[in-house]
Amino acid sequence: MKYFFTGLWGLVCLSVLVYGHIHWNKETAANAVASTPVVEQQESQDSNEVNFDQYLALAANWPESAKEQLKLNLEAETPFKILFVGSSLMEWEKSVTQSLTESFGSDKLHTAVHTYDLTSDTIIDENKHLELAAEKAQLIVIEPFLLNDNGHIKIDATLANLTKMMEDIKAENPDTTFILQPTFPFYLPNYYSVQVESLKEYASVNNITYLDHWKVWPATDNPEIQNYLIGDAGPNEMGYQVWAQFLVDYFVNK
Repeated sequence: MKYFFTGLWGLVCLSVLVYGHIHWNKETAANAVASTPVVEQQESQDSNEVNFDQYLALAANWPESAKEQLKLNLEAETPFKILFVGSSLMEWEKSVTQSLTESFGSDKLHTAVHTYDLTSDTIIDENKHLELAAEKAQLIVIEPFLLNDNGHIKIDATLANLTKMMEDIKAENPDTTFILQPTFPFYLPNYYSVQVESLKEYASVNNITYLDHWKVWPATDNPEIQNYLIGDAGPNEMGYQVWAQFLVDYFVNK
């Protein structure tokens, strides 16, 4: 009888140990499964932060307000939109758009373009600038029709129209950022160079980014600049390449 109870007691102890071991294994497995999504989520968040840094590095030259908006768009997973505006002489836009799309991806960034062979007075009178507001772009790059106005409208009126244009767009889209640039240079531009200098000063006074692509062309008093133009009709292929490359280098920082 003594040996019987001893054996029975040993069997009970063994059963308790086995049960405890099985229970411990189940708890460990459950805890491991429960913790796995947290690790994956953290890894996903870390990956997103790296991607954000990558895109923000490409946009390093942009105005601060545009970079902030880009980050918000990335976080919201909505495309950032850039709108190019100016006269009908904007062949550089194709190269710039291609570079932006290749660098940021079509799911992260969209572009649009509006060209008008009109004076700035006509654009305001016909409310064409409201078409720009309807695009709801976060960044708008404007060549403010200086050549279209040349010989028709004084620079003070051109700049007043530009102010009206931006104010009305901003009223519809408060988060929009603006960038200004002149149109192409040419040989001995006379009064046109005065208009361009006034635009540059306007941008400085109003703290608006000004893309001075004229500095990568030959000087306007250098006859060599005529090799980049088709007479008075605008830039030739070489001229547009110079203009486009300047803008690509700005918009896609590498």
